[in-house]
Parts: sequence; C-alpha cells; structure tokens
Amino acid sequence: MNKLSQVDLNLLVALQALIRSKSVTKAAIQLNITQSAMSRTLQRLRHQFGDPLFVRTKGGLIPTERTLEMSTSLDCLLQHAETLLNPAEFEPHKANTHFTLMMSDFFSQVFMPPVYKSLFEQAPGISLTCLNRQPDMMEKLSLGEGDLSFSSDVQKAQADIYAQALGPDRLVTIMRKGHPLAQQELTLDAYCDSSHALITMGGDRAGSIDLALAKVGRKRNVVLRMPHFTAAPYAIEQSDLLLTLPGCLADKMAEHLDIVIRQPPVETAEYQYHMVWHARQHNNPAHRWLRSEIQKVMATLL
Repeated sequence: MNKLSQVDLNLLVALQALIRSKSVTKAAIQLNITQSAMSRTLQRLRHQFGDPLFVRTKGGLIPTERTLEMSTSLDCLLQHAETLLNPAEFEPHKANTHFTLMMSDFFSQVFMPPVYKSLFEQAPGISLTCLNRQPDMMEKLSLGEGDLSFSSDVQKAQADIYAQALGPDRLVTIMRKGHPLAQQELTLDAYCDSSHALITMGGDRAGSIDLALAKVGRKRNVVLRMPHFTAAPYAIEQSDLLLTLPGCLADKMAEHLDIVIRQPPVETAEYQYHMVWHARQHNNPAHRWLRSEIQKVMATLL
C-alpha cells in the first residue's frame, strides 16, 4: 500500500494513452494537455517504473517488454477504477458509446443486419465501426483497436481473451442449377473429379473440406481461390465449379442466385460461431449490454 500511495493515478491514465496511441503528440491531444507536459509525464513514468517504457522509431513509440507485460493489467486496473467512480449502469436509450466490431464479409451480410436493427432501436445514439476480420484479431483486441470479433476458430485464444458460442453451422456444397451434377446424387467420385472454388482470406492452399478428404485418401481439384465469402457464390452461378461453404451463407445466397445446395459426400464436423473479446471489456456495462443483445439476435438466426 505504501507504493500505491506514491503513484499518481493520472500517470497510469497517461501510460494507457501512450500505449494505445504510440505517440506523445496523439496522447497529449487525447488527454487535452500540451505535448511538453506529456513529455514530462513520460519522464516521470520512466522514473516511476525504472524502465524506458518506449523506444522511439520512425513509426512511433514502440513499447518495451515491461510495458507490454503491464498493458492488460493496466487496462483492467483503470477500468475497475472507473467503475468505482461511476455508476455501474448502462442506459441504452441515453448512450452515445462507440463500438468497433471485426468480422468477415460473410458474417456481416448473413447475420449482422438484424443485429444492427436491434442495437439502433434500443440505443439510437451509439455508433459502430465494422472492420474486416484479420489474422491478428487477438492482438487488435489486446491493443484496444477492436471491441468484439466474430470467428468460427478460437483454438488460439489467449488467457486474457473471452469467447462465447453463438450457434452451430455445417459445411455444404453449392453449384449452379444447370450444373451436370445438379440433378443427381453428389458422390465422392463426382465431387473429387469436379473443379472447385475455395474461399481463403489468407491464401491457403486447402480448406477444412480438404482435410476431411485426406482422411479418406482423396483430394479435389481447386482451380479458383477467392478472399470474399459473398463474392464466391456469384462465380459459381456462372461456371461449372463447385463451392463448399458455410450452410448459413449458402441458404442466404440461394435467395438471390440460381444455385442448388447439396451435402458434401464426406463427413465434416459441425462447428460453432463465437463472439470474442478482451478481458479489459469483460465487466464494462456497455460491452456487457452489447454482447447480450448480439447473443439474443443470433439465437433467433442459428
């Protein structure tokens, strides 16, 4: 407690601003103080922690290992302090909170429109920014660059990352209605002999269906790789390619395209969609409300 009594809480707020902005100038603007005052604050922080805390580069301030180690605990500490100083309530109809969500184009088209409707009906003053889901989403959540991400793969979740299941889905295969296989059973031989499209945001050479085929000693011929879930079905409607994709997306695209949906001729496991967030937001009343509302809407869709 003696050490704690020697620490100015404003120093910790400044440290958080420096970590998030990676700039003395931007942190000063965020805290409404002069750049020279922020520079002096950084010197006090370095003295307080006995560490440089940041290294200057052309790209901005790079945090040291000591700073990275403190980052999550610092966010949680300041959030708890704010909770102590402010009523732990969130009133949606009065809120003007901003949220940043990360998701694929598929998730955005299939699931989010009714979510947006519900959120804005209850909290008309909030604002949302939606970003494409990136491979480094865990890092973005950790750095406070995103509030929520949506994923079907959370195997690499860290100890300070939370994930909540939203509902299940399975892979299906689509083809155009005039495809030679459209009026017959989709056998394993026919599937493997056909040409395929693959949706891959990271340039992968194979998908989960290829792993399932490998287990039975088979493989398919992928001739088209695309990074966009919602663009790929349009290519299928105009070609004799097959596309294996999430069932929820196939059902949505079948409302607009002349395609047929078939079960893949190889066993694939059911998987779950998840909502993912960082520990710093776990007890945030606004964030709890957001997660709760999204879960309610998703429960009606899956």
